[in-house]
Amino acid sequence: MLGIVIGISSVILITSVGQGAVAYITDQLNILGASYFRIAPGQNAFSQVATSANPLTTEDAQAIQDAGINNLNLVAPLAISTATVTTKDEKTRTTIRGVPPELLEILNPKIIYGEFISDSHNQSREKVAVIGVELAEELFGQDTNPVGESVRVDTTRYRVIGVSEATNALTGNIFNSNVLIPINSLITYVTGTDELFQITVSVHDDTLLQETIDDVEFFLRDYRDIEDGEDADFFVQSFEETLTTIQTVTGLLILIVAAISAISLVVGGVGVMNIMLVTVTERTKEIGLLKAIGAKQNDILIQFLFEAITLSGVGGIIGIILGVSGAFIVSKFAGIPFVVSPISVVLAVSVSSLVGILFGLYPARRAARLSPIDALRYE
Repeated sequence: MLGIVIGISSVILITSVGQGAVAYITDQLNILGASYFRIAPGQNAFSQVATSANPLTTEDAQAIQDAGINNLNLVAPLAISTATVTTKDEKTRTTIRGVPPELLEILNPKIIYGEFISDSHNQSREKVAVIGVELAEELFGQDTNPVGESVRVDTTRYRVIGVSEATNALTGNIFNSNVLIPINSLITYVTGTDELFQITVSVHDDTLLQETIDDVEFFLRDYRDIEDGEDADFFVQSFEETLTTIQTVTGLLILIVAAISAISLVVGGVGVMNIMLVTVTERTKEIGLLKAIGAKQNDILIQFLFEAITLSGVGGIIGIILGVSGAFIVSKFAGIPFVVSPISVVLAVSVSSLVGILFGLYPARRAARLSPIDALRYE
């Protein structure tokens, strides 16, 4: 029964958590909107981690902006680095992001204190910074307005002009825990290169998003002298594609857990069969007595088969209760929607009943075929 409980509960738990995570991400994407996409170096998101032989630069971003592509709205080049950020009393190491003023309109963060980076800040390469709300609390304490204070990024001091907070979970790391400085300042004072982490592009009409992506990709291949049939050294990704990737990974995870759970169910089924075989042996005299007073083979078969199904069914019910309870607890702690698919519950009940029938059939048939005389004489 324990094997059945583990198998059923794990399937329901993982299925529920996976569906809840997808629902949460979908909600966040809807908040963020589907009106922009990103261009990054490398052939995919995994290769982006490695250093690209031909990185994206600010010249690429400017070329896209000046290309006259229909439906193109804003182009925001982004560069990153890591550095030690120090105040009078605190020190931490975090990500420094060089951003243009257009990022405010594209990703729409909340500015709690002060202002966001402006075009004049960027053009003048001013040493100003917007810090995330979580980082601000770490460096300056809770409920403190640090605007006007200074932070030292490695050896250079920056004046804090604002505190930002993300309006959705997908941009939480950017606007909650990082230091944002003008991109021209990052290139000049921090990295010394105009290589970019990515280029974020927004569109006017999100119904034409894919067409705009195709136009930008075609232009950028031509601008970077990439021949037809040759793999691009950049990739374009919308958040709809991100959601599809997440759904694919979640689906694979559920399949893997289902396969592992199937093993647990088989082990549980074998356990049920062994227990029923022992029961048949222990109750041999009872079977002989039942046959002696008129019980037919089908009566004995149904009785023992019903016991096996009951054993599996109880395990299935316990597994359902544990799986649903576990999914509810995880959803509360993780902050994701609580989603339980009725199909998974029906499937769990069906599988547990099927296990009882398949693995209970042999012991039940063995009990039904016992000779009543031999059974009554059995010691």
